[in-house]
Amino acid sequence: MYRHLEACIASIALLASCTPSAEEQKAKAEQAQQVADAKILQANNEAEQKGQAAQKEADAKIAQANTQIQAEASKAQLVANQNIRQANDETLKLRNDYQVETSKSINQIDNRLDSLKVKSLESQPKAKARFESMMPKVVAQRSTVGEDLASLPSQTAQTFSNFKTKTDKDMSDLRKVVEEVAINL
Repeated sequence: MYRHLEACIASIALLASCTPSAEEQKAKAEQAQQVADAKILQANNEAEQKGQAAQKEADAKIAQANTQIQAEASKAQLVANQNIRQANDETLKLRNDYQVETSKSINQIDNRLDSLKVKSLESQPKAKARFESMMPKVVAQRSTVGEDLASLPSQTAQTFSNFKTKTDKDMSDLRKVVEEVAINL
């Protein structure tokens, strides 16, 4: 029986020597924690480096996109400026051509009025009176046309079409009034 007891004690002693002590377990845990902390630090460093690299790449792409956008905006502005200059040149030509055209028409109308004035001086008193009574209407219409033509230089590409329509109508009305005077003289 003693043998059996000795065998049990020997087994317990053997087992006790096989199981690590609390200090050994604590040391192993600390070592495992240090290894884990080192791996975490390494992973954090790698993540930070990757984040910085990704940020640099994103910044480079943003800078490239901004440069491209600025270049495209510059090209678009260049085209817009060319179109504006072309429109201004076309408007200037239209205004100049219209001024020449209307000046000729006004000169013809003014010459017609001058000849009617001379004719009225030689006409009968009744015809002369009709002429004199119609002249304020002629003068007012001629003044309207003169005002129209005075504003011709300020017309833009956007306003020229409406201006031309109005002035053409005023010129037509002036011709009609002058012809009415001629018929009644």
